[in-house]
Amino acid sequence: MTAATGAPPTSSWSQSHQVKSIVGGPTAKSFNLNFASAYDEIDRQSTPPGNLYASDDEARETVEQLIRDAGYEPVRVGGLEQARPLEDHLPLLFAISKEHGAPVFYRYESASPPQ
Repeated sequence: MTAATGAPPTSSWSQSHQVKSIVGGPTAKSFNLNFASAYDEIDRQSTPPGNLYASDDEARETVEQLIRDAGYEPVRVGGLEQARPLEDHLPLLFAISKEHGAPVFYRYESASPPQ
């Protein structure tokens, strides 16, 4: 069951878990927090916009390459157990866009580089 068809079986269940249960292979959640209507603006940005994603370790390299190929900077939020919070973040992103009157990009940067 996906969020689109009703209440999920658990609070951590996501549409990505549904996909993984069908395909049985490495899975990632990505690109759901970007506005397709802003894709033509990506190359005009002085710094690549971020793209939040969650993935199985086996999918990480591939999904990061796909994100970079699309012009975004990958921002990993963790394993597939973090896919549901990405889905739940969508209403907040829509509220930000509505407040600013246009689709938005986002960027995340560490205050200090990892050691």
